[in-house]
Amino acid sequence: MAIRNALLLFYFTILTFSVASAQNDIGADTSVSKKNSSSVNDASAKLLKSIKESKGDEEITSNYFSLAQELKLSGDFSKAELYMNKAIQLELKSKTKKNLSEYYRELAKIQELQNKYELASESYDKAAELTSDNAQKQLNKNDADRLKHKSSPKLEIEYLNQNSAILTNSSNRQEKLQNYTQLANANKALNQNDKAIENYKEALNSVDSNSENSVLIKSDIANLMAANNDYENAIGLQKEVVNEAQQNSSVATQVKQLRNLSDLYFTTDSIAAGLAALQDAYKLAIAKGNLKEAKASLIALATYYEKYKENREVIKLYRDFIGQLEPLISKDSSLVDKSLFLINEGKIYELEQQQALKDELIQRKNRYNYVLAGSVILLLALLLLIVKAWLSIKKRNKQIALQSLRREMNPHFIFNSLNSVNQFIANNNEREANKYLTSYSNLMRAMMENSNKDYITLSAEIEQLKKYLELEKLRFTDKFEYQIEIDSAINEDETMVPNMIIQPNLENAIWHGLRYKESIGFLKLKFSRVGDRTVVTVDDNGIGLQESKNIKTKNQKMQESLGLKNVEERIRLLNDIYKSDIRFEIKEKSEGGVLVKIEW
Repeated sequence: MAIRNALLLFYFTILTFSVASAQNDIGADTSVSKKNSSSVNDASAKLLKSIKESKGDEEITSNYFSLAQELKLSGDFSKAELYMNKAIQLELKSKTKKNLSEYYRELAKIQELQNKYELASESYDKAAELTSDNAQKQLNKNDADRLKHKSSPKLEIEYLNQNSAILTNSSNRQEKLQNYTQLANANKALNQNDKAIENYKEALNSVDSNSENSVLIKSDIANLMAANNDYENAIGLQKEVVNEAQQNSSVATQVKQLRNLSDLYFTTDSIAAGLAALQDAYKLAIAKGNLKEAKASLIALATYYEKYKENREVIKLYRDFIGQLEPLISKDSSLVDKSLFLINEGKIYELEQQQALKDELIQRKNRYNYVLAGSVILLLALLLLIVKAWLSIKKRNKQIALQSLRREMNPHFIFNSLNSVNQFIANNNEREANKYLTSYSNLMRAMMENSNKDYITLSAEIEQLKKYLELEKLRFTDKFEYQIEIDSAINEDETMVPNMIIQPNLENAIWHGLRYKESIGFLKLKFSRVGDRTVVTVDDNGIGLQESKNIKTKNQKMQESLGLKNVEERIRLLNDIYKSDIRFEIKEKSEGGVLVKIEW
């Protein structure tokens, strides 16, 4: 034992330096021919290229999945799980998520191979949720429940039998192989070796007869025969397995099957045959350049020699191994493949980090843009509300101003009317005073009803103006006659007129023109339709603007000026508020009198 331990220490020291040297050489030149590279290496190189060239997410996801599958086949389950999870994360971002169920099922298988039964069960459940195929959904549910009852092989077998029934007509040979292999393992756990053998035979129907899977399954059958003490048939079958492996399998499988054969020989005390098979395994591993299997065969041989106290053979064996170590390392392509994979993996990780950083920067930029856009929208909305409020206040102020200007006309009119009543009373003309007050009260009622309206119907306006003119006729007896003319094209009930715009002009015509005339004057109020516009004219034959100014006092001139300004300001406010086009014009006629024109 001491000799073997010392030699093993020496072996591992040399092996460490040799492997490091090989990796350094690879690091200097990573270009390895397709012929010598492994499937894992190919898959990692393909993934690296797709990430480096920024291929679409669909292609990169598929390459992650392929690498995970190759790592699973090579037995590196932890890394297979890592890359399968990366494939799932990318697939989750896709629009269709069409492969998500398949990816979760493959993840579950990888987790199950690592005895992560709880995680695997969760992955099977997710696969079931994400598939629309009823058969596949049930397979995933059964596998999830099977792992939840892993401690009960009987329940596990029930779920596996349900899967067998589902897979009867399926063309998926890989699923069938897994199902029958799992059944065999469950039956072995119950020491039902005969049933397990039948399960393995069913599994053989799901693989090619000349494949490595066929070799491995037959080897498992041989082991079960040995467990049933059927050594003769077990050894016979294992010999067939060795021969098949030499034809169809990898060097590692060939060497392992020779060691399995040697174990069966040793179990039956066929020492010479067992030693020969073990020596063949060692020589094959050396010859084919498989360092891992050479080491395993070396340890098995050393253990045998030590058991039988053949120390010289142990020393001879190790000397032989050390002498062939350097060429063995140079021939072992798996070391190159592993080193290349590590290099590719490092580059993949570096590109992933760069992409993650780029994505983070894009996300930050997007978040900043969203915040900025949101702030701008908020400010615009706030500005819109402020402008809207300002316009509303402005409009309201204009409406208040308009209402105030209308109300300014009332005291002026009331004052003049009360003076007339006072004049009737002073002249002891009680009858005329009563008549005037009655007409005045009717007019004031009509004016008060419309006092808050900016526009009223033409019919209401005419009725109001008639009352006003009749009232003024009572006040200025034998001073003027009037006429109201309405175009037949005008609908009095539908045409709207600006309130309290016409009346002040009638008042000006009477008070500042007609009442100073020596003969009876004439006032004509005309409503016409010109195109789509309504035109109102107030035409009098009074003394005119200039003569009126000459005979008036300063106070009377100011009152007339304020009246005109009031009308003009109300027209301006109406145009601003309602976006209308009211026009006002006043001019002195050459033959005497004044013509006022209002149109909208």
